[in-house]
Amino acid sequence: MDDLTHSLIFNDTENISIPQEVIDDLAAISSLNKILSVYSSNARALYFFLVSSRVYKVCIHIFPLTPEIVAKIMTKISAIASKVVYSTGLCLVENRCLWEGFIQEKDLIEDIDEIQSAMSAMSEIKEIEVKLVHEH
Repeated sequence: MDDLTHSLIFNDTENISIPQEVIDDLAAISSLNKILSVYSSNARALYFFLVSSRVYKVCIHIFPLTPEIVAKIMTKISAIASKVVYSTGLCLVENRCLWEGFIQEKDLIEDIDEIQSAMSAMSEIKEIEVKLVHEH
């Protein structure tokens, strides 16, 4: 049977490595695409996504959190980008509500600067940062 997942247990952080099977799989698919890696500290998980254009990270600090503001934010993001590669969803971190998402340039409907200006107009958005993800 083919494995859907690969797993190892590490006794300490010094010896953490990615199994060769995973490296081989990533190498095979990365010949046509780039690979975005995202470590989610709240989920304690490392994710890899295929991307084919530059990627922007959007960080939003929301207060107060209401169902209405969540709907507004998602509507604005949907109007600016046809797809979000990955998002943290809404996370509470030390009395702050944060949302982070990664958007490929190829999926933008509007200019990336529109996210900043559209979100800044909402009083519940306390801070927004949009930055290009560094290519390594």
